[in-house]
Amino acid sequence: MKKILIIQGGGRPKGNTAQLIEAFSRGVRDSECDVSTISLIKKEVKGCLGCNACRYGKPCVQKDAFNGLIPEILSADCMVFASPLYLVVSNLPLYFLLQTL
Repeated sequence: MKKILIIQGGGRPKGNTAQLIEAFSRGVRDSECDVSTISLIKKEVKGCLGCNACRYGKPCVQKDAFNGLIPEILSADCMVFASPLYLVVSNLPLYFLLQTL
């Protein structure tokens, strides 16, 4: 069974992005895939410092939620990113997560 991980970049807990995620999740479950969602609304992920610790197999030096998300990210067959758009770009929590990946 394929595992799909949805990362909600922010927005309101019951806003448009959350509603789109719920509709997408229903469709994925109907196709018999395992789906889970990580919300960055209450998790802090800071931007990359460029220290290269990850490049050498060490954990991220930032003291944030990212290191706790790594096992779930690595076990996913597919990741879907959902974020409200502000001025044609995603919001900062999702941007910082993508930057750190």
